[in-house]
Amino acid sequence: MDTAQPGLLGSYQEFREKYILPINRAAEDEIETVKAKIGRALRENTAQFMLRRVKEDHIEGLPEKKIFVGLKEQDGWNYLESLESTMTGKQRDVYQEIINSVGSKGYNDTLPALHRLRDASLHPALVEGGAPHKSKNRKELKKTLFESGKLDCLLKILDEIKKRDEKVIIFLVNKRLQNFLSVALSTIYGLKSVSIINGDVKAVSKRKSTETRHTIIEKFQHHNGFNIIIMSPIAAGVGLTLTEANNVIHLERHWNPAKEAQATDRVYRIGQRKDVNIYIPILHHPEFESFDVNLHRLLWQKTTLKDAVVTVEQVLPQPTLIDSDKVHTAVIPENLSDLSWKQFEALVAELFAREYNAQNVWLTPISNDYGADVVILGRENNILIQCKFTRQSTLHSQTAVRELISAPIFYENWLNTEFDLLLVATNAKKISDKTRRAAKSLRKEDRHIEFCNYDKITELLAKHPIYHKDLFHRLNKNRLHIRI
Repeated sequence: MDTAQPGLLGSYQEFREKYILPINRAAEDEIETVKAKIGRALRENTAQFMLRRVKEDHIEGLPEKKIFVGLKEQDGWNYLESLESTMTGKQRDVYQEIINSVGSKGYNDTLPALHRLRDASLHPALVEGGAPHKSKNRKELKKTLFESGKLDCLLKILDEIKKRDEKVIIFLVNKRLQNFLSVALSTIYGLKSVSIINGDVKAVSKRKSTETRHTIIEKFQHHNGFNIIIMSPIAAGVGLTLTEANNVIHLERHWNPAKEAQATDRVYRIGQRKDVNIYIPILHHPEFESFDVNLHRLLWQKTTLKDAVVTVEQVLPQPTLIDSDKVHTAVIPENLSDLSWKQFEALVAELFAREYNAQNVWLTPISNDYGADVVILGRENNILIQCKFTRQSTLHSQTAVRELISAPIFYENWLNTEFDLLLVATNAKKISDKTRRAAKSLRKEDRHIEFCNYDKITELLAKHPIYHKDLFHRLNKNRLHIRI
C-alpha cells in the first residue's frame, strides 16, 4: 500500500500502534469487537484500492471443508468430543515437573521449557530427547500410545477414518515421534508401511532405489482404501498434492498458522472429490490451561489479526448502497444478518429515533467515535447507543460496555447536555453473562447500561416499520462532526 499510495497508512510504527497492537492486546471475549472496529477503520482507508480472494472463499468445484477441534466454545470451529483429552499419570507428572523447574536454574529457561512442554504434550517419553519404546507387539504398542492422552485421541480418529475406508495425513514435526508412529500405526492397522515425508526425504534422487517425495506420494495415492502418511508441515510446502486423502490430523501444530493452512491445502485442491475433514486434537491439563490450549488460542489470534485486514463482503465499492429491488421493502428480523454493519447502525438510529420521538439523531464518525455510534436527543430522553453487529448468536464484548460507560464524559461536555440512557444494541440473540456482569460492575451512580438484542429489535420493528430506503437516507446524511 505504501508503494501504491505513499503515506496513506503512515509509518510502520504508526500502523502497528493503530491497527495491530489493539487486536493483539484484546481479551478473548472482546477480540471480535476490536477486530471489527480496527478492520472497519482500515477498510475505510484502503477499500477503494483493493480486490482480493482469500483462501477461505469457497472455490467452485471443491467439496466442503470442515475443521474439528477438541476445545469447546471456539467460534468458527466444530467441537468434537473425541478430540478432547486430559493428561493423566506419567504424562501429567512429567508436564508438572517441567513447569515447576522453570526458573530454578537461575536463568531464563522459559523457551526451552516451552519446547519440553510441547514434547510432553505429545508423549512423556519424548522429553529430554527420548522416544516411545518400539515393539512388534500390537498390545504393547497400544499401551505405549495410551500413555499420551493426545495419541489416544489419534487412535480414536484413525479408527473412524478406517471405518470409512479413507486416507489420512498426520502432520507432525517431531522426528522421533514420526519414526515411532510409522512403526506403531503400520503394526496396529496392518498396513505394509506408513511412509514419512520430512526434511530428510529428497525431492529427487539419481538412484532408483532411493525413495523420493514423488515416489512416496505416488505409492500413497494409488493404494486402495484406508492408508496413512506422516508429514512434516515444514516439508509440506508447495508442489505436493494428495487429493486421494481427504482427512488431515494436525497432531503437532506449527507456530505459524499460514504454514498449517498451507499443509492442509495439500488435500483441499482442485481434484478433491470428497468432503475434507481437518482434525485438531487438544490435550488439556486438569487444573489450568495447557500448552495445547494456549497455542491454539495464539494461532487463532494470529489468524484473527489477518482476517481483520480484509473481508470480502466489506471491500465492495459503496457498501452503504441498498439494492434497487429492496429500496421499498421493509426490514424484517429474519434478514438482519444480511445487513452490513453500517446499515445495522442506521437501522438502530431509525428505530430509537421513532421510539423516543427524537428531535435530533446522528450517526457518529466511523473512527474516533468516543464510545458511541448513535446520538439521540429526544423530547424526554437523551440516548447514547453503542452498536454491535455480529455473526455470532451471543454477544461477547466487555469492550462495548467500557466504551459506552465512558462516552457521556465526552458527549455531555461537548454537547452541553446530559444523557440519561446508555444502550448497547446488537443483532445477537443473547448477551453473555460476562458482558452483563461487566455492565453491572461498571455502572455509575444512577446511570446504567441497557441491552437491546435481536428480540427487542424484532419488537421495535413490529411497532415502527423501517424500510431499506430509510437506511439509505440515514447513511447519506452527514455524520456528527466532532470538533475537539
